[in-house]
Amino acid sequence: MPEDQARRAMPEWQDTGAPVSSLASRALSVLAARRGARVTGLSEPFLAELEETVRHGGVDDRRRLIDRMRAARLDDVALADHYIPEAARRMGAAWCEDSMSFAEVTIGSARLQGMLREIGESWATARRAGGGPSVAVIVPADEYHTLGAMVLTGQLRRRGVSVRLVLGRPEPELRAMVASLHFDAIFLSISHTEKVAQASAMVDTVRSAARSSIPVVIGGVAMKDDSETMALTGADHATNDPDEALCRCGLVIGGARQTRSGGG
Repeated sequence: MPEDQARRAMPEWQDTGAPVSSLASRALSVLAARRGARVTGLSEPFLAELEETVRHGGVDDRRRLIDRMRAARLDDVALADHYIPEAARRMGAAWCEDSMSFAEVTIGSARLQGMLREIGESWATARRAGGGPSVAVIVPADEYHTLGAMVLTGQLRRRGVSVRLVLGRPEPELRAMVASLHFDAIFLSISHTEKVAQASAMVDTVRSAARSSIPVVIGGVAMKDDSETMALTGADHATNDPDEALCRCGLVIGGARQTRSGGG
């Protein structure tokens, strides 16, 4: 498939003006890096069908597959937290092994994200009803891998957190958002190890724009040792565990929430 078609199939936030091959190679390298993180206990037939459907099927095919998986007593949590990320990981590995093309994996990954977004609509709707802490999950403008941040957003919403997912927005927009809205915490997702040190600028940006002191948590594929990541970035906390992140920020769901000054 021509690269211009692949570009059109990518989510809007990915069109940053960089060469499309550069965007894809960086994003897919992250997927491939997860080859050692294979999830066990998943249905191989459903995984194979999921990969085939995002490669060659249409929207209706993907929706029918979701319905069949639900009918097989696989709940939406399993689909969002395990099946979709595992399919993305396998496509990244296939790209590294030259068994899938750049265009196939790029478009397939975008379709997986679309499925994840559709599955999580009910969680987002429930959180718009109000109540609970408010968190921003931010993927910096020069990061091209967002599936993990989308999975995290769903996990937080299921725990009763109101989440604003911010993908690849320029610094002025981030400043304006943080200055105008009230958050109880800011979560930054970093997927490339070479970007960990540079994340300190993003930490400074959100801190300087906030109306009051807000804890900043950093996580993602690129996260190293907790203490090392915090030292490199200036973040208050570093973890890939959503429950641990909420606890460290003093955000307790469903009861004894520790309210912070300036929280919204």
